[in-house]
Order: sequence, then C-alpha cells, then structure tokens
Amino acid sequence: MKCVICGIEADFIEERIDLGWTPYFYEAQIEHGPACPECSEVLLEMDSFGEMGLKERYRRKINYKETFVDKASMKGIFIQIAIQRTMQSILN
Repeated sequence: MKCVICGIEADFIEERIDLGWTPYFYEAQIEHGPACPECSEVLLEMDSFGEMGLKERYRRKINYKETFVDKASMKGIFIQIAIQRTMQSILN
C-alpha cells in the first residue's frame, strides 16, 4: 500500500497500523488515505469533530497519489484489525 501524499510504501496493513499510518483523512469533506506517519505529522490535524483533516494551509495544494485499495474497504480493514486487537487484549 502507498501513502496517497508522498507515495512511500508499506508492505502489510498491520505494519502500517503499528507504525502510525493514518487510514483516512478529509480535505474539504473529501476522504483520502492512507497517509504515512511523516505526512500525517506534518500535514494533518484533528478537526473539531474528531476526524483527521488536511491542515488549512495545505488545502488544494496536494496532488494525491493513486491508491490500490478502495477507500471504504480500507477503512473496514483498519476497523477489523482494531477490533481484533482489542478482543485479543481483553482475552489476554
């Protein structure tokens, strides 16, 4: 999978979660993602609704790279992994 901002790749979805990738974020109510930890730290911020969004000064200035996974399915995959890890920690 690739960061939609810089294009850096990570091999596995679980690896991306461990390394702090942002599964999705918004720019003017348009969903994008995923974003690597470096791009997330510099370009993204939490909005008043608790959603990650592109910082105002970067809006309409990013040329997004293409993603290889449908965004809706990507969000579902991250949710499934988070639920699985939560259940494992409860059971352990």
